[in-house]
Amino acid sequence: MTPIPDDGEGCMSVLTIKRSSPSRWATCRTRPRVFERIRWAALALVALSATIVASCSGPSDVQQTGTQSTVTTPAVPSSASSSVMTSMTTSSTSPSTSGTRVPTGTVVPFRTVPPGSAVGQRIGLVAPNGSDSFGKAVTDSIAVQLKSAGADLITCDPGDDPNLVLDCARRLATEQVDGWIVVQPGDLGQALCDVGPKQVPLIAIAASPISCQTARVGADDVHAGFLVGKELAGVLRNMSNCADATFIIVANSSAGNVNTHRVAGIKAGFSALCPRLAPDVRILDAGTQDRAYDAFTVALTTLPADTDILVAAVNDGAALGVVAATPDVRSARVKVAAVGADQRARCEMVANSRWFGDAALFPDRYGEVAVPALLDVLAGRKIPGDLYVQTKFVTAATVGDFYAADDCPTQ
Repeated sequence: MTPIPDDGEGCMSVLTIKRSSPSRWATCRTRPRVFERIRWAALALVALSATIVASCSGPSDVQQTGTQSTVTTPAVPSSASSSVMTSMTTSSTSPSTSGTRVPTGTVVPFRTVPPGSAVGQRIGLVAPNGSDSFGKAVTDSIAVQLKSAGADLITCDPGDDPNLVLDCARRLATEQVDGWIVVQPGDLGQALCDVGPKQVPLIAIAASPISCQTARVGADDVHAGFLVGKELAGVLRNMSNCADATFIIVANSSAGNVNTHRVAGIKAGFSALCPRLAPDVRILDAGTQDRAYDAFTVALTTLPADTDILVAAVNDGAALGVVAATPDVRSARVKVAAVGADQRARCEMVANSRWFGDAALFPDRYGEVAVPALLDVLAGRKIPGDLYVQTKFVTAATVGDFYAADDCPTQ
């Protein structure tokens, strides 16, 4: 069926029926059967036209077909409607990102495990517990849940050395564990499976899938980036109706697909509200605090002092560098947002008006996804292969809805 053309305003173009000429009507009067057929066809087209007009009378999120309602999902999700999804069966749908291959997973609710629910079970945990604020929060949250469940916890801290991750996996293979969890294993892939425990469930908190994993826990990085880009564009639209400003993305090419997906999401979110400025985005590949500080310091020297600057960072470390590099005399014209919302970011957000907000990934609650998933598998229950944590954009005004005020040290 040929589709009815779109009129560009979200409604279908209305079909019209033009009145026939007098001579044609005269011809039809001399041929009653033909006339009847033409008359009934005209009536049918009038009815069809009326139906199409009715469908264009206003926006609707639900299309009614007979007795069955079909929910129509918008092409680009809004932060108000899609930032928090709590159903176990809700599939994450990321916005279009111009050809970037976007994985999809299932957004699951946070669940605390019942106390004593894993007594007698041996669980291995391979996780760094060092200087990485995000990773440490993830590791701590997993340990809290396993201890609450009463599991016999065997831990191994590999630091940032991939070879030590493999050593930890070898150790767990000798510990007769019932299941194991690995946090940020890098790109070890099959090597981890070859040396680790066999024929027991594995939950991986990893950017890339592992062949022997039962499930992978992570974030919808495209959606998180989309929230950041759209919220920053919203600031500019409310301030100057998307008038000229400089839009900068601080990326981290060493993070692979995580970086690619977040950058793609940021661009899509910004384009949703300020499409004219989106093609002129500047990319700074500076994914650590120190590198971002240096790169943004240099970038400021190339921009007039009265330039409005919007900065989207793919992680909190980079955002911290940008904020630190911004001199007070330019702070009123700089707005920063990032992906993560770890403790450092939350505290800086409250203390510094330059930091507009973050797409919160709740690293301190990853354990409330990973541990219940592992225990479900051990109990014989099926779980999705890709589990996404909930993501929500938070600001200084709303972060208190999720974290206690005393979460930050005295400023």
